[in-house]
Amino acid sequence: MHASPERFVPVLRGPRVTLRPPAASDADAVWRIGVHPEIERFFGEDTGAEWRESTQEEAEALLAGLAPCDDGVGWVIDAGQGFIGTARLHSFDGAAGTAAYAVGLLSPDVLGHGFGTEVTRLVLAHAFDVLGLATLTVRVLEFNTRAIACYARCGFLYDRREPDAVALDGVSCADVIMRLDAQRYGRLAPG
Repeated sequence: MHASPERFVPVLRGPRVTLRPPAASDADAVWRIGVHPEIERFFGEDTGAEWRESTQEEAEALLAGLAPCDDGVGWVIDAGQGFIGTARLHSFDGAAGTAAYAVGLLSPDVLGHGFGTEVTRLVLAHAFDVLGLATLTVRVLEFNTRAIACYARCGFLYDRREPDAVALDGVSCADVIMRLDAQRYGRLAPG
């Protein structure tokens, strides 16, 4: 697979979610969702104890980070009512056929409803069936058991633990690295 600065961002559709390129109206949705401390903690950030509105700069930066580039492709997650989060393939290694995957649902209201699993399965189908990748990895903080369970449901297996990935509230937290290869994906993929 060859990475290109003009990387195409396809629209991926599932039963309840659509993955699409960002639109101008998404900045308003990011602002409405705001910054939730419990969500930010899953990303290794300490934003304080209270919800707050996103700044215009934060909203713009989040959406700009989804722009296609030689190292990644990103999507807005739209659950029918607009933006609820992002998904991204990044850190492509064309020679090895590898990339990393990240998904972020940005409101606590949408957690626990299977959106992360549906999004992950859509991205896996694109990564393995369309892009022809050999391996995908994910990196998740060890206390994010909901995300770890989602990735495991989608076929990722534990690869290794990287201690001291981030310090939160003075406590060192490890990253769990999970891996899924094309062969295992092919055995697990529906139809």
